[in-house]
Amino acid sequence: MTTTRHTPTHTETSPDTTPRDLRRTWRWLAAAALVLGPLGVTAIRAVMPYWTDDTPAEMVAGFAADPGAGALMNWLSLVTTPFLLLSALAMGFVARRRAPVIASWGTAVLFGAYALGSAVSAPDVLTSALLGRGDDQASVAGTAAVLMDHPPMLVGALSFVIGHLVGMVLVAIAVVRAKVVPGWVGLVIAVAQPVHVVSAVVVPNRLLDVVLGWGATTVGYALVAGAVLRTADEEWDLQPQPR
Repeated sequence: MTTTRHTPTHTETSPDTTPRDLRRTWRWLAAAALVLGPLGVTAIRAVMPYWTDDTPAEMVAGFAADPGAGALMNWLSLVTTPFLLLSALAMGFVARRRAPVIASWGTAVLFGAYALGSAVSAPDVLTSALLGRGDDQASVAGTAAVLMDHPPMLVGALSFVIGHLVGMVLVAIAVVRAKVVPGWVGLVIAVAQPVHVVSAVVVPNRLLDVVLGWGATTVGYALVAGAVLRTADEEWDLQPQPR
């Protein structure tokens, strides 16, 4: 008598190939980036040993007078930059389903601006390094001025300033249109950056920037982060699919 051998199917022999559901983890990471990015900039603005409207000579004098603050600012800049980039992506991601166009534009502009942030921080690192080597303040100021006036650096710095101002306003509008947060939260985020510009160069005031500039931005982003944490996994993203 002939017997037929049963060949197990792929489904019967393969283990479950569905990836782990990490949507909750991604929400927590997005929320952390939303808070840590602007919080890091707020801390930088609080400890920097000079102010934004200072001349190169005044900037160098500030570094020389308080090298510890300069070193802290440089390390904070290094740590903060990745979170700023991630925060731009998180703002766009959270608003992408209900306000896709403005969320995409806002994220692109804001991410691009943050990516050019090295054009702003490079003179700080250079100044700290040259002073640490023992160079005199006048020569360091001259070198820093040459660096800041070099066309690629100048274009990068201006693009950063304009880009993060425009991008922040766009993502603020996006999260309101997407009904992620109430309108007043979006208004706080949108207005905070013009306040930052005013406090940085128009009416120089460190306290105004730390409280109502980047400080207010941090509060607004923290409220968006809270909304992200309250979002259901099904609303946040599609569930993982078997490979």
